[in-house]
Amino acid sequence: MARLALLALLTLGLLAACGPKGGYRDVGPEELYRAVGSEALIVDVRTPQEFFAGHVPGAVNYPLEGIATWADRLPKDRPVYVYCRSGNRSRQAVEYLARRGYTNLYHVQGGVLAIEGVGYPLVR
Repeated sequence: MARLALLALLTLGLLAACGPKGGYRDVGPEELYRAVGSEALIVDVRTPQEFFAGHVPGAVNYPLEGIATWADRLPKDRPVYVYCRSGNRSRQAVEYLARRGYTNLYHVQGGVLAIEGVGYPLVR
């Protein structure tokens, strides 16, 4: 019986380590571009200058620096994809949003660098 309990604890620990991180899930450019044109909201947390230099089709620009002012505008009832240039600012954003109760969050790993790396188009 003790072996079974230990196995159960180890399995739960492994599932927690592999599953979503506190209200958000890491995704790649492929999953992001599958969401383009859907009900999902795509948020670019870079500066306006970076956004206008090239962004994901349909994305809105909410710079990370102003997250306290725009966080409550996001829907909690549909998917929200968040990206930046490399993934650092977007990770900060999804962690902040997850602490505010958002659960339908998707963090785009590698950001625009990864998007361009696999050849997806940006709006310029």
